[in-house]
Amino acid sequence: MAINLELAGANAKKQHGGCGCGCSDGAPELALSAIPKAMRSGAVIGGLTSLRSGQQVVLVADHSPAPLLSALNRVAPESFDIETLEEGPLTWRVEVTRR
Repeated sequence: MAINLELAGANAKKQHGGCGCGCSDGAPELALSAIPKAMRSGAVIGGLTSLRSGQQVVLVADHSPAPLLSALNRVAPESFDIETLEEGPLTWRVEVTRR
């Protein structure tokens, strides 16, 4: 079964200079709700741990991503810088950068 992971900001091509990646200040945004809940944690952690040093992504969620970020820290301690860009109540945006 193929899964289509939509980037947040579907109109990014019009908004951010034509790259179409959904970027915000250079970092692509991943809407966590686009990933089936049963696979979400493993898929996101696997993707984040495959980033190269200096690469970043903004995770966008409709609830606090604290449990996901805690699990990431258990799998790869001290490997990421985390910056909260927006903290609810409707949307959480967290920038994750690989050290």
